[in-house]
Amino acid sequence: MQIVDIDVRDIKAYIERSGFKQKAVAEKSGLDEYKLCMSLQGKRKLEAGEYASICSVLGVPMTKFVKPQIPV
Repeated sequence: MQIVDIDVRDIKAYIERSGFKQKAVAEKSGLDEYKLCMSLQGKRKLEAGEYASICSVLGVPMTKFVKPQIPV
């Protein structure tokens, strides 16, 4: 089984480059703004459903921010 990691730094950069506001992304994805902020700072893990909602709001495939991780 392959382990994957979601690159929240890429999500944050994409939101900024695209002109979206974090508050709007949070609202449209049904996520609390504080939780989104904490997740994008790497202080909270995104749940699968939250990640899917964010990708949907941003109009990107779910594979966009997924990075394979080498098992240790």
